[in-house]
Amino acid sequence: MEMRPQCVPCLIGRVVFETEEVDRSKSVETTKAATRILGERFGPGACSATVATGVHEETYRILGTDDPYKDLKRRSNEIALELYSEAEAFVEAADDRLKAAFLCSVVGNVLDFGIGTAFDSPEKLREEFGHLLEEGFGHDDLPSIRRLLEHGGEVIYLADNCGEVVLDRLALKEIKRLGVKVTFVVKGRPILTDATLADIDGLGIDEIVDEVIETPGFAVGIDVAELYGGFGERLRSCDLIIAKGMANYESLSETDIGPVAYLLRTKCDPIADSLGLMKDINAAKLLLEGGVR
Repeated sequence: MEMRPQCVPCLIGRVVFETEEVDRSKSVETTKAATRILGERFGPGACSATVATGVHEETYRILGTDDPYKDLKRRSNEIALELYSEAEAFVEAADDRLKAAFLCSVVGNVLDFGIGTAFDSPEKLREEFGHLLEEGFGHDDLPSIRRLLEHGGEVIYLADNCGEVVLDRLALKEIKRLGVKVTFVVKGRPILTDATLADIDGLGIDEIVDEVIETPGFAVGIDVAELYGGFGERLRSCDLIIAKGMANYESLSETDIGPVAYLLRTKCDPIADSLGLMKDINAAKLLLEGGVR
């Protein structure tokens, strides 16, 4: 996705947030570094995820940490585990289990820290979970997604945030009921609150899916350069990609890879506008190629 002017203050806000999580005394230094990188890289045609990756890489270097969100990720998983039985009951009682499971997974996507949403603490998910389920889908391409799943084949499921990844278990179970081979993809290195192998240890996801793999490199979403290498070939060879969260959309929309089912909460205007959706809705959006409608 092409970076928009609105992305600039959002990205700076995220840098300030993660700096305060680690060492508030370095806020001026990390903000100046982020501003410098934005000045160098933001412009027509710049990919929002690629620019954000450069900003966070330098921020982490200054902070001297490879995982400033470690505590928030742990708390997010703990809260989601508390909610899991409620979510499971919601799916069990639904007339359409696949749709209900996907909705639970998308509701988990509201967790996003430092971007000015109402969900700047994991505990907020506990408070709002029922209300978010009541909202249902604001955009629902599930009939088309279901048809692709019912053909069997292989699905690659790109995970997103901790907390959310706990609720992904419900979606993964329903996909497997359809006889689909599922490869679950987590981050190879910590970035933001995205799940790594260490973060899903003990969640039982490896017992649900056929394979768990890691993304190459350090990147917000997916490293666009890697989409033209071996990892990209793996994505191109599958029958459907299910991509959780906004950052995966920001990355994949730069490519011809598809079909992609984007499962996300539209938490900002640039993402919503790019997808042709309203802001602040639960969405299941199927695109034939990256960002091609």
